[in-house]
Amino acid sequence: MSKTHKSRMRRHALPAIGTAGVLALAVTAVTFQGPAYSDQATLSAGSQTSASLQIPGEEEDGGPAEPADYLTQKFTSGQQVTAAQIKQAVQQAKTLKPGDGTWDLVGPANIGGRVTDLVVDPAHPDTLYVAASGGGVWRSTDAGNTFEPAWPADYTQTIGALAIGSDGTLWAGTGEANPSGGGLTYFGDGVYKSTDGGRHWQQWGLTGSAAIGRIVVDPTNPQTVFVAAAGNLSGSASERGVYRLTNGGKDWKLVLPTPNNTTGGVDLAIDPTNPKRIFASLWDHQRNSGRRLYGGVGSGLFRSVDGGGTWKRLENVTGKHVADATGTGLQSDPGLGRIGIAIAPSDPNRVYVISGTTTGADKGFYVSDDGGDTLVPSGRAGGNSGFEWWFGRLWVDPKDKNHLFNADVNLRESKDGGATWATSSGPHADQHIMQWDPNVADRVYLGNDGGVYRSDTNGATRSWIHATYEPFNQSYHLAVAMDDPNRLASGLQDNGSNRTWTAAAGPSDLTQWNSYGGGDGHYVVIDPSDHNIYYQCSQVGSCSRHEDANGTTRTIRFGTRHSSRITTDAPVVLDPNDPSIVYFGGNVLDRSTDRGTTWTQISPPGDYLTGPVPPEQDDNGSYAGLYSTITAIGVAKTNGNTIYVGTDTGRLWKTTDLGANWTEFTGKGLPVRWVNSIVVDPANADHVFVAYSGYREGDYAANIWETTNGGNSWQNIGGNLPNAPVEMLAYDQPNDQLYAATDFGVFYNKNGKKNWKRFGGGLPNTPVLDIKITGDGKTLYAATFGRSVWKIALPQQ
Repeated sequence: MSKTHKSRMRRHALPAIGTAGVLALAVTAVTFQGPAYSDQATLSAGSQTSASLQIPGEEEDGGPAEPADYLTQKFTSGQQVTAAQIKQAVQQAKTLKPGDGTWDLVGPANIGGRVTDLVVDPAHPDTLYVAASGGGVWRSTDAGNTFEPAWPADYTQTIGALAIGSDGTLWAGTGEANPSGGGLTYFGDGVYKSTDGGRHWQQWGLTGSAAIGRIVVDPTNPQTVFVAAAGNLSGSASERGVYRLTNGGKDWKLVLPTPNNTTGGVDLAIDPTNPKRIFASLWDHQRNSGRRLYGGVGSGLFRSVDGGGTWKRLENVTGKHVADATGTGLQSDPGLGRIGIAIAPSDPNRVYVISGTTTGADKGFYVSDDGGDTLVPSGRAGGNSGFEWWFGRLWVDPKDKNHLFNADVNLRESKDGGATWATSSGPHADQHIMQWDPNVADRVYLGNDGGVYRSDTNGATRSWIHATYEPFNQSYHLAVAMDDPNRLASGLQDNGSNRTWTAAAGPSDLTQWNSYGGGDGHYVVIDPSDHNIYYQCSQVGSCSRHEDANGTTRTIRFGTRHSSRITTDAPVVLDPNDPSIVYFGGNVLDRSTDRGTTWTQISPPGDYLTGPVPPEQDDNGSYAGLYSTITAIGVAKTNGNTIYVGTDTGRLWKTTDLGANWTEFTGKGLPVRWVNSIVVDPANADHVFVAYSGYREGDYAANIWETTNGGNSWQNIGGNLPNAPVEMLAYDQPNDQLYAATDFGVFYNKNGKKNWKRFGGGLPNTPVLDIKITGDGKTLYAATFGRSVWKIALPQQ
């Protein structure tokens, strides 16, 4: 997560209206004069947006107002998703057996994505396992240089925690406990174990935990395991708190319950010399109805001295109430957020604690030299990033109790027990896990949003070596050059925009991509008439145009002056009739005829297309927390004056005269939900497909709607698709075949039938956020959120 990305993609699902079927919809047409709002804005390289621009997610206190858990909000219609609903969707997806063809990995493989946990195998030299946020478990046998899958491709790929016992048993907790503010996060289905180095796994209970924050194994008895179950950020979860497993069985016992249904376990630390002494932190956090509460009275630090049988809350830092600059230290406090704990292996009486506030600021750092009896405040360990809810971890050098590291945007290092801190430079931003290799002196591994790193000099600054093969990237969007199927670009979570070529040369090894834009990579577009002209966007519409000429690149900022609100994943679309025409969506629709140098607003001002920002409501409020912005744009190839626009408030519009008049499709038919994708038939401007997010409450499983008469009537063609969000559509018009990217894979529908089939086999079970068909119609690419980009050959008629 870059230092500036305090707002994220939201795809809320709003209530469906009416029933499915062929519906004649009421439409309204409004005529207005374009010149009243068509003032042009010219921006040159490096220029800034208007000062009046409201960046969704920013709050008055400066803290991030992040989106709700992505999976829950896209699934639900303003209600809490249940485990039964998710299970039903999984089963629906499994019934659609793989069709002909096999998916092949394309890459990137050299960049890496978010790593949530990491364990070193003490019995096998140079061997470690890592948990990728949306990419499963991976094994390296060459000291973290290259990785191979150690997790079944058809299991849920969301991993939140890893642990290894003294007997070599691996434990994996599915579901990421980090909130969805630093990138999309997904739920899991419990704890798994492997006794053969990740070759085979068995589900081992806690299926209702939703997310796992930490797993620790008794160092003297590998059959005793503790799990911090974080629960569901935005909905119900039947298993929360700290659980203990004994005697190798499957009967998990809740040993540290939570005080309410918004609190879960997030961190654990066990004394290596006295495993009866265990520390645990509970975290009260929730995200509902547009509100982010990353702290509360349920947050707290606890200690057990009898192996988890009983627990004591360590409320006061020195046995008395001690206030710090932000409140009451570790006392029960509605402003107390995430807490991280670490025990010094060389002196287990040395205990370190870091805490955050509800809004993510560093609340306080504490040191104990008596095993936690007293915790002395010792200033601040954080780097003032304001994202403590995204980190909350500490790690202590096994040989030196005064040498420790703190997770933050930059890796923070102290050599004097936390009295002073410096940055260990070199690795990517956003640290999540660090482990020393017990077999090699001064070797330490690090996992962050950029993948896996290794230092052979004890984490010294500028000593970090990045893995060379780690194909578990999280891709938001994908672009393919129409004249070259090997020229690809992808926007990656916290890894910017990346391409398969350089400005001076054509595509090379498809696994080795290179960056051409920073931040979180979102929309990427390649000019179909000239692949040397291409675009990239980071969050909140910060976009650029690149032109490769004689090995040089020229970058020009997009214009965003006309919109007062821009969603994180703001859409950028080229006119298929004339690629020098670019469309950009905020709360108004902007059009450029010179590849983004100047812009003209072609929709009415203010909230005409989107509706106003809905007011905050209670936890069951369906409309709260939306950006009220454009989220999808479809331009007709047969008539460039015809444009379809969809919003996150579930509104769908059409203009046939380049914005002079707009028609809204309303009434008892189309669902009022986040519009994800609009595809206009390149041979017929009246034939359109629209995909929505969220559960379809009723008889139909998914929300893909089709019109063949320009919107006068619509038909739900979701049919037997799994009951899950439809992220993106691609239409093979010559063969009349529609492809749908969903959270459960890629499916296809031929000749307008409702009988969908899974497309191909071998695609890992992680959400697919974008799909593209190559210009020659021979290949389909899929961008996944956790397992990089894949391709499959299309059937040729």
